[in-house]
Parts: sequence; C-alpha cells; structure tokens
Amino acid sequence: MTPPNALAQRLASWTPLDADALRAIERLCAMPRRRLPARREFLREGDRPVQVHILLEGWACRQVMLPDGRRQIVGFHLPGDLLWSPVGDVRLDFSVLALTPTTVVSIPTGSFEPFVSQHPGIAEALAMQERVSQAIQRRWLVNLGQRTAFERIGHLFCELLHRLEPIGMAKGQGFAFPVTQVELAEATGLTPVHVNRVLRDMRLQGLIGLENRVLQILQFSALAQRALFDPGYLAP
Repeated sequence: MTPPNALAQRLASWTPLDADALRAIERLCAMPRRRLPARREFLREGDRPVQVHILLEGWACRQVMLPDGRRQIVGFHLPGDLLWSPVGDVRLDFSVLALTPTTVVSIPTGSFEPFVSQHPGIAEALAMQERVSQAIQRRWLVNLGQRTAFERIGHLFCELLHRLEPIGMAKGQGFAFPVTQVELAEATGLTPVHVNRVLRDMRLQGLIGLENRVLQILQFSALAQRALFDPGYLAP
C-alpha cells in the first residue's frame, strides 16, 4: 500500500483508522487536483464555494482584508487541513492564500457527505479535527489579547511543530517555515520591526535557529515555558 496522503495522516492522528478507511480516503482524494503557485489567492471573501476544499500539499493562510488594504492573517493551513466545508448557501467571510506552491482537491458535497456517513471512524476523526481547529482559533484570540510579543511568536512556533509532526513534516524539532516576517507580523498583531526584534532575541538566547526558511527550535522546553504553551488543546 502506498504511503497515506496528508489527509489520511492527519485523520489517523485523531483516531485509529483501518486499511479500508485509509484506502477510502485515497480514493476520495484521487479526484482532480488543483495546483497553485505561491502567493495565489484561490478562495475569496464573498464567494459561495459549494465543494469541500482540502489542502494536500503546501502551506496556505486564512486572511481578512480591511477596506484600506490592511490584512490580518487569522490562521495557517497545513497539509491535511480542510480549507472549507460548505453548510448551506453561505458566503466566505475570509480569503485563502497559498503561501507556497500548493495542491488542493475539491470534492462535491454530494460525494463527500455519503463518504463520511459510510465511514464512522473517518466521521469521528473529522469531528475531532474540527474541534482542534476551533481550539486553535481560541488560542489565537488569547494570543492577540493577552500574550506578549515574545509569547505570541513562541507559542505559534510550538503550535506549528505539534501540527506538523503527525504528517511527517517536522524533522526533530525543525521544519520548513515559508512565512515571511511581514506575514508573521500580520498573524500575531505586531509590526515587522517588532517581529524582527523578537526573532533576534530568540536567536541570541539560543532558543531558535532560522535560516533559509527553515526553523529549528533548539530548546523546545524552554521556549514552551517562556511562551506558556500547553499542547493539550491540540490533542482532544
């Protein structure tokens, strides 16, 4: 059997899935895929997507634009994440931007809903994934409202490592980090200058290494303690 794709890896991290379920996920994701270049917006605020969109490869972000052009990044999407699952005739209140070259599969709800109902284990895993997604949003809100700049960035780094490990995208305590300092600022409610200062401090303290868009967390326990990071919300 071929190695499972990112969706199968992600769902299997929530609940054990048997070989039949993994094969079913592979068949589902064998539908026509869309490949997008970096920095391409492919789901736009105001759209009414009628398909389930799943990110299979690459990084993306959810963003909200203000009328004057300012942007807030409200979430990072990693392989195996559901970008959108339609519920009725609902308009998007955010956009999705590819941060790297990405691969997305779009599945008609008429195919996705019967698939889920036929596989209780997959349905349970999807429910857990949604619960974790909501928990992440709550932590991001706490980050913006209560944490210091150092804590915001450190917490995000720890969170990303925990999210990347189940899909095999973390090597030790390091991972590819394609996010620019401007985008990191837009995700943490800081200025790029402030982000640069925090990253410099983290390097000087021997907590991280960041070079050629690869982030190494050199002292995870120390960084997690400084950032008040508790991974419990990522493991329902």
